[in-house]
Amino acid sequence: MEKERKIKTLSVIALIVAILGLTVAFAALSTTLKINGTAGVNAATWDIHFENLNPGQVTGSAVINQEPEIGGEKSTTIGDYDVTITKPGDSVLFTFDVKNAGTIDASLSELTKSLKPVCTSNSGISEDETIVCDGLTYTLTYTDNDLPVAKSDTLNQGETKNLSLKLAFDSDKVPSDDVEISDLGITLQYVQK
Repeated sequence: MEKERKIKTLSVIALIVAILGLTVAFAALSTTLKINGTAGVNAATWDIHFENLNPGQVTGSAVINQEPEIGGEKSTTIGDYDVTITKPGDSVLFTFDVKNAGTIDASLSELTKSLKPVCTSNSGISEDETIVCDGLTYTLTYTDNDLPVAKSDTLNQGETKNLSLKLAFDSDKVPSDDVEISDLGITLQYVQK
């Protein structure tokens, strides 16, 4: 019995030594991996505006009764101009910059312009209205290449593009009475590229 007890004791000790040996072996074969880091988000700015509006240029006998104005520093509005066009070949041209002073690239998502301006004769003569509206062109182009401003055009951060807004009358007819032209607004909507 004493012998059996010694065998059991030795067996338990051998088992404990084996378990400790496996633990050490497992610890020697295992590796702990860690990933540490930090992140941050810098503030972004969205700032697309008009600037550098130049005095209008006239061709023929066109007259600028009132120059357009930019609504202030970093303004998104140009307005309140008044011009008179007298005969075929007359035109008025305004140039200005659109600038992306922000930190986000932009794309022109919408360009809204009346398909045809509204012409109203002071005497109500519809033939005069037709002559003026049919002979009138109203365009917004890039000054450097004369290409029309179009949807999906880009304006990257820090970029400035010079635009030309032109109102011209080219017709082989002349109205018999004064005609008021309205609905000449253009809206440009930029979104994140």
